[in-house]
Amino acid sequence: MSKVFANVRPESKYYQQQAQEKPFPVRFQPDKGGYHWQGGIGGKYRTSDLHFYMEIDLAEGVELEQFEVVNLSDLKLLELTRLSVLKGIGKDWGSYYWDEVIKELGGLLQKARKEYKEQLAREEREREEERQEWG
Repeated sequence: MSKVFANVRPESKYYQQQAQEKPFPVRFQPDKGGYHWQGGIGGKYRTSDLHFYMEIDLAEGVELEQFEVVNLSDLKLLELTRLSVLKGIGKDWGSYYWDEVIKELGGLLQKARKEYKEQLAREEREREEERQEWG
């Protein structure tokens, strides 16, 4: 099995404190809060907070190559996918199939929005608890 490495994305709120010079090893550990990736300085990360890398064997040695991990909770990606499918309606794709796909995407998008709001609320509660502990 290939090792998975990661580094914090510049757009992540953890970037300033936890990005490292080189990618660090991570492992997938399912987490109810969405922090599925363990490793690095912060210890736990969401998929959307990381760039991922895998080892590639070359004649000159081992190199890390970046790859993408699909994040179904990424609202922007879901919205773009939904719009792309909607624009394709009537293009000889078989409308019943695409009607079902659009319905599924709508449900996924609704669930993702709900989970995103819940995650933001959990993070705010955690920050408030930390402030009270230190205050």
